Amino acid sequence: MSTDNCNCKDVVIVEGIFGEIFAESTSKVSLKSSVQNQFELEESLSQCGEGDQSQQGGVKIKSYTMTNCNRMEVVLISWGATIVSLKCPDKFGRTADIVLGFDDIESYIDPVINQYIGCILGRYCNRIKNGSFTIRGKEYQLSKNDENKNHLHGGVNGFGRQLWNSHIDGCSVVMSYLSDDFEEGYPGALLVTVRFTLKFDNKLEISIRATTTKSTIVNLSSASYFNLAGHDAGESELKNHKISLNCDRWTFADFSDPVPLGAIRGVGGTVMDLRIPQLLGNIMFNIPDGQGYDHNFCVLKSSQFGPSFVARVLHEKTGRFLEIYSDQPGVQFNTGGRLPPYSCEEKSLDSKSIKSKMENINSTLTINDKESGEINSENNFEDEKISQIEFENDKISLIKNLEFIPGKNGARYKKFCAFSIQPQNYPNAINIPHFPCSILRPGQIYCNDIIYKFGVQLSNYM
Repeated sequence: MSTDNCNCKDVVIVEGIFGEIFAESTSKVSLKSSVQNQFELEESLSQCGEGDQSQQGGVKIKSYTMTNCNRMEVVLISWGATIVSLKCPDKFGRTADIVLGFDDIESYIDPVINQYIGCILGRYCNRIKNGSFTIRGKEYQLSKNDENKNHLHGGVNGFGRQLWNSHIDGCSVVMSYLSDDFEEGYPGALLVTVRFTLKFDNKLEISIRATTTKSTIVNLSSASYFNLAGHDAGESELKNHKISLNCDRWTFADFSDPVPLGAIRGVGGTVMDLRIPQLLGNIMFNIPDGQGYDHNFCVLKSSQFGPSFVARVLHEKTGRFLEIYSDQPGVQFNTGGRLPPYSCEEKSLDSKSIKSKMENINSTLTINDKESGEINSENNFEDEKISQIEFENDKISLIKNLEFIPGKNGARYKKFCAFSIQPQNYPNAINIPHFPCSILRPGQIYCNDIIYKFGVQLSNYM
């Protein structure tokens, strides 16, 4: 997707500063950026902490506000190449923000509350079984950051938790990131470029390209969570969305571990059949594990060159619809059943304080494994929901069930508050020979073109 023949007078882009990251923030996430920013970044961080940080300055996170002639507005930031806000009018002309996000950079860099919301996922989005794979007989071990001990969305400090280079190019915003050789365990230095283009007809095009110095695996996508009634509309309005997927198969995975192991099943006659528009409120609670959809589907490819139709979502009350096009073989459909996430807090083990805390638990705890010292409880622990308590050496880890994610404008993002449709390769494809190849070799160019098309439907034709 190029900017050739674009009508730039219909799109305005304004550059600004979203926030700054200071030295005390660096313990949460990696701040390694691409080569161009690396020296400036290290120099800026070395100055922080000496005297007044507000005077010394930190690492600035850029923002870009793209607006077209139809009052559609998209806000991007250079942290994680993230879509912060996306506003478009409904059938009554009322504009609303329809993607989940946060007000400040501190929330975006917090790995507890920001579960890859709105960012570019990589180096390999979705899951890789046990975080390991083999290329040409050589085994590589990646970081394990998924609850089932798998590799998820590029690891602990994947692309969504990095600072990207960014600039305006015509009516597009271009962001780039250089991933070092063996970053998170991946072989080869990978240069990634993402071009965001807002069109006059309310299309947001995301063009992703990547090249490598060694044979490696690549699977990139965008992780925006949508609610077409408004980002703060919650579960009640999510259930009023009608969804259709251009997919006739899905990669089967056990509900206890969502990593596909190779089986591909037809959707016909099952709850996975979304070829005919379905109301989410009627179907998403029928998934056996009660977490809604978080599954990879196989896209029916068009015979024509270029992106194929992937999905259509309609919210009848507002009339807003979203159509998604991509050239990828799969699509991950997620209804937010794992939002909000868990948080883990470590505390020093003090027998007296732990004893007093234990007395606050109002019912019997079940000890699952006396040797490991794991204790499960669904009761209040100092007025906080605790799902697991782990003892190790002289520390106690409290794994909490968060009640909500604090979003922008005071919103509280809870379970089933939004959906995400992420065009991509199949999960764990590198470990399953008959899945589409995910290896990128030197001299090749990885491509993923995603189109979000927004519009208004005045009558019910769906």
